Amino acid sequence: MHIQVQNVEKKENDYLIHYKAGGTLPFVPHDIVLIHGKQYFIGTIVEVGAEQALLRINPQYESQLAGSIGLELAFSPTVSIQGADKIVEKLGYFPPFHYDHITAADITKDQITLTIELSPPTVLIPKSPDLTPSAEQPLLTMSSTENVSRYAVTFTFLETKEHELTAMETENIILQLDFRYEEADMVIDIDAITGLSGSFLCRGIRAEIAELNE
Repeated sequence: MHIQVQNVEKKENDYLIHYKAGGTLPFVPHDIVLIHGKQYFIGTIVEVGAEQALLRINPQYESQLAGSIGLELAFSPTVSIQGADKIVEKLGYFPPFHYDHITAADITKDQITLTIELSPPTVLIPKSPDLTPSAEQPLLTMSSTENVSRYAVTFTFLETKEHELTAMETENIILQLDFRYEEADMVIDIDAITGLSGSFLCRGIRAEIAELNE
C-alpha cells in the first residue's frame, strides 16, 4: 500500500506519520512492516488511526519518512504467534530480540525450541529512544538496570524444515531475529553477534514468557 506522507512528528522512540491514502492502513498494533522509501527498512506499527499512524523505526531512517512511501506487511506476531498477546501484555510491546541471549535450544527434524533471555535494553526499549540495533549492546548503568524485571521467552517452532543453523556456543547473543511470510510458510532468520545463527522455515509458532525474578 502506498501513502503520501504529509508530515512527521517524533515522539520519543516513535514517529507519528500524517498521511493521505485511500483509507486507513490495513495493519494492527505490533505488525512488522517493510517500508519502501529511498531504500527498504523495517518498522513496527504502534498505533493506526484515520490518516495517521505511529511507527517505531531505527532513527537513522527518519529522513526517509517523506513523500510517497510504500508499506507492506512482513509479519504479524499477534496473528501468527500463539501466545504473542501474553508477551505484549507483560512488556507492552512485542520485542525485537536485539542483544538477547539464546540460553537453550532443542533442534529436531521437524521442531525447534529456543529459549531467549531478554536483556535489560530489550525490556527498556519502549522508554529509551536511543536503544536501536547495532553490533554492540548499549551500555547501561547499574542503577538503570537494577530494578528491571528479567524475562525469558520460549519459542516452539512447529513443522520445521530447511534448517541452516550453526551450533550453540558458550555465548549465543542475537543481533537480529526476523520473522517473515513466504507463501504457506514462515521464515525465521537469526543473525548473531556470537553463537547460534542461521535460518529455517516453519508452519506454526508458539511462545511463552516467564518472569525470572519470581
